[in-house]
Amino acid sequence: MGLYKGTPTSVLDFNGPGQTRGIGYELGKNLAAQLEVGYDPVVFEKNADVLAAIKSGSIDLVFTNASADRAKYIQFSKTVIKIEKGFLMSPHSKLGSLSEINRRNIKIGYSVGSNSQSELPNLIPNASLVPTQSTKHAIALLKSGELDGFSTNKAILYEMAASIPKSRVLPAVIGYEYLALGTPKSRAIPDSLLNDFVDRMESTGKLKEIIQRSGIQGLAPN
Repeated sequence: MGLYKGTPTSVLDFNGPGQTRGIGYELGKNLAAQLEVGYDPVVFEKNADVLAAIKSGSIDLVFTNASADRAKYIQFSKTVIKIEKGFLMSPHSKLGSLSEINRRNIKIGYSVGSNSQSELPNLIPNASLVPTQSTKHAIALLKSGELDGFSTNKAILYEMAASIPKSRVLPAVIGYEYLALGTPKSRAIPDSLLNDFVDRMESTGKLKEIIQRSGIQGLAPN
């Protein structure tokens, strides 16, 4: 299972069994138990590394945004959760609307390899877009004021905001991410198996429990 640090959708507090939380982490653990196979979580610094690993076939499972470009090399399950996308503003910034953000000399960060990298140029064409290598890197730039804001899904934004006093997640919703389980198309688990697993997690209430334990914010109705 490929995971990356710093978001409740993947993994937080990775300190071994019984101390780790994260929707992706727990879904992978439950699926492994259902298939009666060992569970080996592989934790990367950023999502781009997870995507590179599943593209190469070096990991078996991910939990990520089921975008059209990723569907070219990942076989996805049905949607598991839907998350709002938006902006986290630096404590040094007073910007509060999309029109204010979409101006020259306004610096907005995004994660390398994320869908924001391709979406933001159309959404805020006048702003300066700045690549960041990890959430830790983005947090440092927001704290220093080198970034006016950062854009991704709100689950990550709220987690980042907890580490940046006086930062703000704007209420505006600029889109959605549809997160699903995925396997490499080169050796995909049958989608019926993944979908049946998701249905079972929902019907037994286990998915709700996992979501609550993760502490995720920014969920939207499916």
